[in-house]
Amino acid sequence: MTTRLPLVRGFTGFDAQASYLIKGYLPAQCAASIYGPSGSFKSFLAVSWACHIATGKPWNGCKVEHGAVLYVVGEGGVGVPRRIRAWTDEYNGCQDVPNVYRVDMPVFMADPLQVAELKIAAAQVRQETGLPVKLIVIDTVARCFGGADENRAADMGAFIAGCDTVKADTGATMLMVHHTGKDVANGARGSSAFKAALDAEFFVSREGDRAQSMILRATKMKDGEPPQDLAFDLKSRIVTYDDEGDEVTSLVVHDIGREPQDPEADGLSPTSKALFQAVKKASGEDGTTTKDKVRKVFQDMFVDGKKPNMSNFARYLKTLDGHGLITISGDEVRLVTLDDAIDE
Repeated sequence: MTTRLPLVRGFTGFDAQASYLIKGYLPAQCAASIYGPSGSFKSFLAVSWACHIATGKPWNGCKVEHGAVLYVVGEGGVGVPRRIRAWTDEYNGCQDVPNVYRVDMPVFMADPLQVAELKIAAAQVRQETGLPVKLIVIDTVARCFGGADENRAADMGAFIAGCDTVKADTGATMLMVHHTGKDVANGARGSSAFKAALDAEFFVSREGDRAQSMILRATKMKDGEPPQDLAFDLKSRIVTYDDEGDEVTSLVVHDIGREPQDPEADGLSPTSKALFQAVKKASGEDGTTTKDKVRKVFQDMFVDGKKPNMSNFARYLKTLDGHGLITISGDEVRLVTLDDAIDE
């Protein structure tokens, strides 16, 4: 007697390479989410990813898998089409992105009939573009949740099951735009079953007091190392004019990230700021680390969209030491605390 279950021996498959829509960020054929508080630019990021995938253009210097995109605009309105127009003006020579298709109404993902209709829509997009649908955006979870309760595990399970059905049928990544609850520190709103079902999750927040910049942080990467936290600036673009001739604008995400602002690092060069962040990430609870640990973190970071010149690593460390942000003793590197500064 033999089983119909797929049996695999030992570590067979350990060297399988993860596949990505955006290398290092958004996995292929997965369930993913961008979440954040209101006004954190999360939908702008979703539009940016959608347009880069639809055109195959690199994002943040990372390879992108080209394919069609189906964007469910649950909140309706003109916001998303204006964001797409702003993106085309900035990155596509003002030419439209015909491989992005929109559904300008909510699709209730716990409703089998609406899920079936979404699968039909994806098949139509594939037929009309001649491309596989690589990404389906649900914007937002709340709008596509119907009258169910986000806090009930059973209701959230039904929502996720609908998304999984579409993912299995289309082979697309399901990217869900979601809100935080009243307490941002508690993560995405609703049942913990939501995060448990995700392969990748990204938290988006505004960068300090900057009006038009956000910080992107990977809070879950099931099958890979999370990318470093990066800040992304947004640029205003004129997308049309109203009946009185006044400008109508929207924002577009600058697709090359940078190190987030650090109040402690004011006055430093971009390279020094990045290295200071690397020291913080490499340090333990006591604020100490080693040069080798810092080097390993720093070499994977980006400074103005490029990897740092590691041949100057020792000089960069001395610069931080000279600014009183760290102390160096042999191979040990230690963050200088406020108490240390007072004692001196």
